[in-house]
Amino acid sequence: MMAIKPSAAVACAAAALLLLFLAAATTTEAAAACNPALLTPCAGPALFGGAVPPACCAQLRAQQACLCGYARSPNYGSYIRSPRAARLFAVCRLAMPRCG
Repeated sequence: MMAIKPSAAVACAAAALLLLFLAAATTTEAAAACNPALLTPCAGPALFGGAVPPACCAQLRAQQACLCGYARSPNYGSYIRSPRAARLFAVCRLAMPRCG
């Protein structure tokens, strides 16, 4: 039987937790267009760094109007406001959301 490294187990648990938060998120007034679960291609780079897949950039662009609502969410607002998220926006050539 192969042992799982503790760091890999923590990484998997963190990614699973983010996916749960995204899936359980409440949506804002643009409910039909806002689906945080579609941002899962961004989960790995947002949590651990690394390459940003084109699917992540596409979803960030498609959901730009939703990002402030996500940032206000107690479930995953810290992910949207994190330094790694800022890197996602830079790589995708998008402005970091400025939420009032």
